[in-house]
Amino acid sequence: MGPLLFSPSSVFWRVNRELASGLAGPRAVLMQISHPLIAAGVADHSQFRNHRLSRLYRTSMAAAAITFGTRAFALSAVRRINGIHTRVHGNLREDVGRFAAGTRYDANDPELKSWVLATITDSSLKAYEMFVGPLSRDERAGYYQDSLTVAELFGIPERYIPSTYDDLGVYMTEMLSNGSIAIGTDARNITKALFRGFPLGSLFRLGSAFGIGRLPVSLRHDLDLTWNATEERWLERVARASRRARRFIPSALCSNPAATLLEAFAWQR
Repeated sequence: MGPLLFSPSSVFWRVNRELASGLAGPRAVLMQISHPLIAAGVADHSQFRNHRLSRLYRTSMAAAAITFGTRAFALSAVRRINGIHTRVHGNLREDVGRFAAGTRYDANDPELKSWVLATITDSSLKAYEMFVGPLSRDERAGYYQDSLTVAELFGIPERYIPSTYDDLGVYMTEMLSNGSIAIGTDARNITKALFRGFPLGSLFRLGSAFGIGRLPVSLRHDLDLTWNATEERWLERVARASRRARRFIPSALCSNPAATLLEAFAWQR
């Protein structure tokens, strides 16, 4: 067992170890497919209609491997992901946002990787603060600085990555306003497939309540996802109950099993 990539005392570990942080996944996925080139790659190179949870599952497994593993283990996970991505390329079929029909996409494009990482980071922090507890400005900044290690593992050049947590907010605002994030046919079809049918679609819709409720309003509208005042009040009540309960529930019961095991054996960096 080599040294861990992240210390169990880090904010990155503390946030990602919480099972509640897993609720960030659906929001991150919905924001990722709101990028037309990512949506095209998913539509053209995945079986999202038959395996609707596969992207969410792969993302969560990779996140666990990187957060709680050694550098060697994390790099192995990254190589597997990059290997899959080498087969994901093609051309956009329609004009969407600032992208013209025929625009080439490639899953290993550092700009697309940067957006994926940003959605995961932003969603994880929002989920933790909503369901577990508040973080200070310094803690959010520390979490973001640790996330830059993940960017380095994926080989994303520094010029594509916001340097600080504050820069991340600026970056995401710009992406949402400059036409880079726009909903086309692919994104709508993927979203419909995710939530279709009973019981799986209904259960996934329930599990995605945080993700849907905390999407930017314009994306939620353009993805044809409904969200009303009753659902908002329900989400707020559940989150409030979660924050209160978390103060009394033993930490190990709220933790990713991999993190719990590593902490029990006190493996350090």
